[in-house]
Amino acid sequence: MFITDKLVIDLIIAVATVVIAAYFYIKHKYSYWTKKGIPQIPPTFPFGNHPISLPKGIGLGSYAVTYYNEFKKQGQKLGGVYMGLDPHLVVTDATYAKNIFSKDFSSFVDRNLFHSENNPLTVNILTQGGEGWRKSRAKFTSIFTSSKMKYYFNTIKKCSDELKTNLEVIAEDGNVDVDIYEVMACYFTDVIGSVIYGVDANSFKSPDAIFRKLGRELFDTFTLPFQLGLFLTICYPKLAHLINIGSFQPDIEKFFKNFVPKTVEHRIKNNIHRADFLELLIEMRKSGIEITNEEMVAQTLIFFSAGYETSSGASSLLLYEVSKNQDIQQKARNEINEVFSKYGGLTYEAVHEMTYLSQIFNETMRKYPLLTTLGRVCVKDYQFPDSNVVIEKGTGIILPVLGWHRDPDLFPDPMKFDPDRFNDKNVKYDGYFPFGDGPRNCIGARLGMLQVKLGLAEVIRNYKIVLSPNVKEELEFDPSTFVTHMTEKVFVRMKKIN
Repeated sequence: MFITDKLVIDLIIAVATVVIAAYFYIKHKYSYWTKKGIPQIPPTFPFGNHPISLPKGIGLGSYAVTYYNEFKKQGQKLGGVYMGLDPHLVVTDATYAKNIFSKDFSSFVDRNLFHSENNPLTVNILTQGGEGWRKSRAKFTSIFTSSKMKYYFNTIKKCSDELKTNLEVIAEDGNVDVDIYEVMACYFTDVIGSVIYGVDANSFKSPDAIFRKLGRELFDTFTLPFQLGLFLTICYPKLAHLINIGSFQPDIEKFFKNFVPKTVEHRIKNNIHRADFLELLIEMRKSGIEITNEEMVAQTLIFFSAGYETSSGASSLLLYEVSKNQDIQQKARNEINEVFSKYGGLTYEAVHEMTYLSQIFNETMRKYPLLTTLGRVCVKDYQFPDSNVVIEKGTGIILPVLGWHRDPDLFPDPMKFDPDRFNDKNVKYDGYFPFGDGPRNCIGARLGMLQVKLGLAEVIRNYKIVLSPNVKEELEFDPSTFVTHMTEKVFVRMKKIN
């Protein structure tokens, strides 16, 4: 069949019509904030204002600080950006943020995180919204109470003893560089393995042990298809729903989908009991609370991934800072030794009396918030206080935590590491949100603090830590990852204190 001139003209007209229609549609979408009278940063199709940089750029990361700085420079409390074609509101005012987290929580119940009922492993207490989240929170809140922290304590203490034993080998020569992130990652992999799943991860004894391997893969192994899939969950979530995108690498999902049900079945069949998270889920199921195997997999997997990376990052950054600030390190050591002597060891009560160590941790979380950006979704139309701005149901909210934490108007000399900022536990800083705030704050914050302080107490009490001459005074971070992630190794040198 021959193509006629008329057919060619018809094709050209059809293509031109589609292109023109698409142009005006995109122009209409990208004028959303301007029409509302809210300043916006000019977007670019198809990414909008998302700073995607493959293969690892899956999250806003510290790029959200650029939005914060731009709108604050303009004197704006609110500003508009786009993820793909969808409008998102950047909140620069700390009081507005506090309202979103707490006072007006009912209008912002949902986190702006992808999940799909088509893939149950994406549905967990971190990603769920509305009634699903309320049911999960009701189920799992009791697992993270103070009484449960005592329940977990001996399990964590056993891991900290293992950390102490292995440090005697790792730091035998005080002039050898020690990769402190790797040391702490092994410790927290062992803690999470024990506390969540009741298994001995053996991360120190075998660097290629399965849980340590999976921990590395979670944040270091990114195939291009996996990255593109995660990009879709952020910028084009409806498309991600249609093609059933997952939140974790396929082999990680496969391992836990097999491991968790088999472990539960084995324990029940052989009447095995452990002081861990999985045991509490089994007991909840026995009491009549409905918890499916898929839900157990999803919830334990998110606690594994969140607890491992955040605690490892926080601890290594804290040790990096005290290696540069010997006076702070010595003050912390003095407190640890005093409390240690009072209780005859590192007991649960002893760890909770280490208030200066808590201050150091809080300052670390200020300077290096592990989640640099938090997100919410407006679930019903909302008008900001003392403002004519009304945002519509379904609008994504970007809360640039790193922007507040390093804002000199909120924290003078923000790049200075100063634990004394937190010497009065009754002072609540505007814009300080290391674990979020309100009903949807981090449910595992109390457990995270306990395991961090217990591990750090063993390190600081027994070793003088100095920064390796092979490490920069100021670290560099990957600006596009969704957690604070260093682009270089943190080496320190550790000298045993007799």
